[in-house]
Amino acid sequence: MDSTRDPSHCPHIDRDDPRCRERFTLAGAEQAFAVCCGGQHGCVVFHRLNMERNLGTLDAPKPAIRRPVTPAATPLTVSADARSRQVRNLGA
Repeated sequence: MDSTRDPSHCPHIDRDDPRCRERFTLAGAEQAFAVCCGGQHGCVVFHRLNMERNLGTLDAPKPAIRRPVTPAATPLTVSADARSRQVRNLGA
């Protein structure tokens, strides 16, 4: 079974991270199955590894993604009763 495609298994289970090694012993086998095969959302290491994957680490941070600045909307001028009025953009 491919653990990277099965959401019931921890996606980090095959990455040999030293922080997970204490669970992968004969004494920790029951805990490994309980946490790594369906209970990973309660695992601190799981959340730490996800954060490092998304944001990087202190030693190797990922660069921030800069969102492009959207240009300001062109003001709209309408005419009513022979008078020009500007309509402000409400962002919709």
